[in-house]
Amino acid sequence: MKKEMISDRQFFVIIFVAILSLTFFSVPAMLIPAVKQDLWLSMLLGTVVDIYVAYLLFWMGRAYPGQSLIQYSVSILGKIGNVAAAVFLVFFLIVIWFSLYIFVNFLSSTLMMGTPVLVLNLTMVVAAGWAAYHGIETIARLAEMIAVLIFIVSILGLLLSVTEMDLGELLPQFENGIWPAVRASVYPSSWFGVCILMGMVMPHHQSPHRTFKVKVSAVVLGSAIITAWLLNSVVTLGQEAVGRLYYPIYGFSRTIRPVFFERMDILTMLVYILGTFITIAILYFNLTEGASQLFRTRPQKRVRWIWAFGVLFVILPILPPLGRNTIDSFDILEYGFPLYALAVEGGLTTLLFAAALIRKRRRPARRRGS
Repeated sequence: MKKEMISDRQFFVIIFVAILSLTFFSVPAMLIPAVKQDLWLSMLLGTVVDIYVAYLLFWMGRAYPGQSLIQYSVSILGKIGNVAAAVFLVFFLIVIWFSLYIFVNFLSSTLMMGTPVLVLNLTMVVAAGWAAYHGIETIARLAEMIAVLIFIVSILGLLLSVTEMDLGELLPQFENGIWPAVRASVYPSSWFGVCILMGMVMPHHQSPHRTFKVKVSAVVLGSAIITAWLLNSVVTLGQEAVGRLYYPIYGFSRTIRPVFFERMDILTMLVYILGTFITIAILYFNLTEGASQLFRTRPQKRVRWIWAFGVLFVILPILPPLGRNTIDSFDILEYGFPLYALAVEGGLTTLLFAAALIRKRRRPARRRGS
């Protein structure tokens, strides 16, 4: 079966949409109350961490051309690599699970109150599963269209809020020192780091020697836009008011009143919901392709994994611990997930890179010895 390939532009928009969509609904509620006007530093540090992880994945992808994160985990570590590969797959599964919960919880408490959670969840899982079934090229083409919409709506929303800004809300900087902003950087770092999906997408990239450059460009642009949204929320709504909102960017978007469009908040949420669809779809594709590679099932039978995980994704967000109550769920997302995510994204990836480096250096030594 011929491997599907994507261009630089398509790789860029997949990462760009993922960065924006993952952080749009997840990070603000945790980051803004913690650091408020100093959030820009947390976002900057999160971007640096993601670039570091991207370089490790790029190096390993070049060292083991044509192999995905799952495949070169086994090539580097041997049988133990199956355990590392399984950890990465479980991580993708948990990210989809948590993303679905955040997405469904947002819709059911704002735009679509009264709609059963199961219906919202089923709709997204079916749509993302359909895209994952049709492959990465289909997802990439959809991402190209949705990325343009996200970019235009984001710039438009930010520009239209200029008259409502009070830049005094950005002062004083580092009122409580620099440490709170450094500590809070775990929130964007953990969600940005989800883009270790790069390790699964790189084998499908037509120009793998450019993967790192394209990835960094997408992350920097996505991070800059979401940081602008967050800062605009602070200067428009005020430090205290925005810190009390569970969905600060949604609250900010409701204050935008363009002459030519009555409900800017609906348009903003619509395009970011489409972005969430793309993000869950690409993660879904990575998960099912990775499972096929780990368990050595034929690519043509990947549909079985799509069905199996689909059933799981429909029921997981309504079960404990996330489906129990909002307070427990928020604690998991604020404390548990960032630590777990960084352990996988930064910790396990670094260990895998170190093992690959040692393995590569030993080979020339063995050749000289023989």
